[in-house]
Amino acid sequence: MLGEDRRAGLDEALPDVIEVKAAGAGDLVTLLNEFTTEMRAQFELFRRLRAGAESLIDGADEALAKLARADIKAATDAIALIVRTLEKIDALLRQMERDRLDAEERLIEARDPEVLRGEVQALIAARVEAEVAARLEAAVAARMAEVAGLAEGRGPP
Repeated sequence: MLGEDRRAGLDEALPDVIEVKAAGAGDLVTLLNEFTTEMRAQFELFRRLRAGAESLIDGADEALAKLARADIKAATDAIALIVRTLEKIDALLRQMERDRLDAEERLIEARDPEVLRGEVQALIAARVEAEVAARLEAAVAARMAEVAGLAEGRGPP
């Protein structure tokens, strides 16, 4: 069970978490990324603790070795919990990205087809104008080269 001090600390922290979640998906993504960073740091800490405890097992002091085995088990359990937590965070982030893409798709599908048709026609017209301008520029450059050749007395190419 949690001690009263820790329980009060959790009760104080809970409204902040709820406010962050209510603020929007962007804040939640930031929060999950911060959790991931913290979990990675905790993971490294427990790996170092486990490695340190493993070095004490082979020692001559049996009581110290017993404590080291308990520390190894606790660190291994903590690492397993951290890995599961990171997997959950990853799943949440992936789901949020899928939800964002679905929302964008719904917005596009909800748009007026006439507006979309107009936008597509405008894109097509812009591409056609760019292609015509490029071809015209190439034709003018070729004609200018031909005229320059005639002026120098070389005749038609």
